[in-house]
Amino acid sequence: MSPSRRTGFTLVELLVVIAIIGTLVGLLLPAVQAAREAARRSACGNNLKQLGLAALNVESATKRLPASLVVELGLPPGTSGQPGFPYPGVVHAWTIALLPYMEQQTLFSAYNQKLPWMSSPSIVPGTPDNQAVLRNPIPTLICPSAPGGAERTVSGVFTFAAPFPYQRLAVTDYATNSSINPGSITFFGYPAGTQQAALFSAMRPAARGAGVAAGLVPGLQVGEAHRMAAITDGTTATILLCEDAGRPDFFIGVARQSGVQLNDGGWGHHENDYGLDGAVAGTRTAPGNCVINCHNDNETFAFHPGVAGHVFTDGSVRFLADSITPQVYAALLTASCAGMTPAETSPVSE
Repeated sequence: MSPSRRTGFTLVELLVVIAIIGTLVGLLLPAVQAAREAARRSACGNNLKQLGLAALNVESATKRLPASLVVELGLPPGTSGQPGFPYPGVVHAWTIALLPYMEQQTLFSAYNQKLPWMSSPSIVPGTPDNQAVLRNPIPTLICPSAPGGAERTVSGVFTFAAPFPYQRLAVTDYATNSSINPGSITFFGYPAGTQQAALFSAMRPAARGAGVAAGLVPGLQVGEAHRMAAITDGTTATILLCEDAGRPDFFIGVARQSGVQLNDGGWGHHENDYGLDGAVAGTRTAPGNCVINCHNDNETFAFHPGVAGHVFTDGSVRFLADSITPQVYAALLTASCAGMTPAETSPVSE
């Protein structure tokens, strides 16, 4: 009789196979994750490209770039015959003007621009329900790398002469960073006494009405959105839109801050427009040298490792490194400040 032949694995062989498989998984998993993030980053860049093209189409149609926000106040505000009545005035986000150029004509038609974004019959009976329009998620405004996707919503109260509650607004991961905040102007190297209005980016506020002229909104001056000719620093060197992703959750670096919710991430909320402060790395303290991916409370922030997406005024999309120097980043934000700082003389994106 011939001897029996072994057909199974020994314990040692099985352990070796498991160890090899574990090693291969350990090697492949980071590569798979990197490939997935590369795809998400590419999709995010495409979103920014579409937003940039929409903004340029607005400029072609109106001869002005979109405003970073729109404010119109009468005097006295909120009285019969004044803008926005029976609300205190009119206020809109930058997104509204872009809607017809990003395949959202239905939402644009449903939104009443004669009344503010928080208009709702539940607040003032008989007034249009702009809030209902703003509850519709728009895929182009969502970065695929941001946690929570399009399921995120924002609720809160906006005080506009009186408290106006809003609920379940759909979010945006993109925003306008339209100037440098007054408390940070000299920090970024601009001469003492420089006014914020001199440091506007390509998309600046449009402010109208006797109430604005009377100074009822501190720091806001009467003015319209920029014409293209106002971008004297060059369209290739002036940021149009950037990422401010992850809201309403609050992040400092990669860490989500439990128990803290931001309330201005709705795509129709006008406070998606903000000014540059920067932060001390790892904190919320401003001003500071960390200008990208520090935190997402009105600062440029993305979930792409080491970079954040931007679309420039020429329509090009660039992912700027979070190691960029704050002075260079400030120079890329401003539209007509050549020569005011060494970085403004020749801003180079890093």
